[in-house]
Amino acid sequence: MSEIDAMKAELDGLVREQSERRALREQRGEEIKARSQEYMTKQAQAAERYVQHVREMAQRKTKSGWSTDRGATEPPSAFDSDAFGGEPGSASPFAPAPEARPSARDEGPRRGRRARAVEADDDGFDNNPW
Repeated sequence: MSEIDAMKAELDGLVREQSERRALREQRGEEIKARSQEYMTKQAQAAERYVQHVREMAQRKTKSGWSTDRGATEPPSAFDSDAFGGEPGSASPFAPAPEARPSARDEGPRRGRRARAVEADDDGFDNNPW
């Protein structure tokens, strides 16, 4: 066998291996696609059941006399005001409140830290403050 025949045989082997790898990669891709489609279908079904459940709960509330609307005597929610963001719903109840520094005369005498009362226990948990 000549050197050229050996190179052709090696090249054919490489082409065959590349073809097999491509087929395997495509097969795995199809399997992953099928699994993800199944997963998304299950997620959509679960979301649909949740929405249906929420609607049923809302119907039960209205039938039982419960109302989701606030009365006129209730203060408005932070989400209803536009105090923080400029439009309704943009107010954040998690925004840090502005700190008010007390004046020196409001503080009064400063107190030191209280000493913890040490109780003698025989239960072996002497290092715990409770």
